[in-house]
Amino acid sequence: MTAANRLYLVLSLLCSFMVHSDAFAPVLPSSLYRSSAATRQNAAPIMMAGFGAPKKGGKPKEIKLKPKQQWDRYTNLKSETIVKVAVRTSQEAEWLEVGRVKSKGNEYTEIAVAKQRVIIAEHSRRLFPLQILQNTKVEWGYFVTESEEWKVVDKVVVENAPDGIEKMIGFEGRPDPSSGFYCHYNMGRLVDKNFQDQL
Repeated sequence: MTAANRLYLVLSLLCSFMVHSDAFAPVLPSSLYRSSAATRQNAAPIMMAGFGAPKKGGKPKEIKLKPKQQWDRYTNLKSETIVKVAVRTSQEAEWLEVGRVKSKGNEYTEIAVAKQRVIIAEHSRRLFPLQILQNTKVEWGYFVTESEEWKVVDKVVVENAPDGIEKMIGFEGRPDPSSGFYCHYNMGRLVDKNFQDQL
């Protein structure tokens, strides 16, 4: 056999081995293929913050009201009825009068108290620093002229408030000479115009 014939024989055997090489591939059970496919289909998608992650639900945050702005709104409600507001530290405690509220058309008295409760509570600490400390919990109420009694206000009433309610209500506190909040002056003397008390 010549060298050329030997080379031809080697190349023929090599080509035959490459064509039938699949015969040496490992055979996997069909159940394993099905299991692998099912795993890929059932795999939950990975969600990252900001990229398809579900947003947390919840109630919209209340707008923080400013004392001066609500005082101006109180002043602008010129024909509405003045309603006294107060706080107390418990059901047995006495009511401490803090100021008064007004609401457009006299329709939102309870909401006016509840919506401005933070401003009212803050001012109560200025007026009554010994009775109401920084962390003291209080109840809010308004004076009902017909029954001559104080009525407790629950803050949940703000859930029924119409849009833009902060512009329909106002609060004016009793004058506090030490801080200058809600102070009016007449002839150089501090006066409370609504209660007509000369201080």
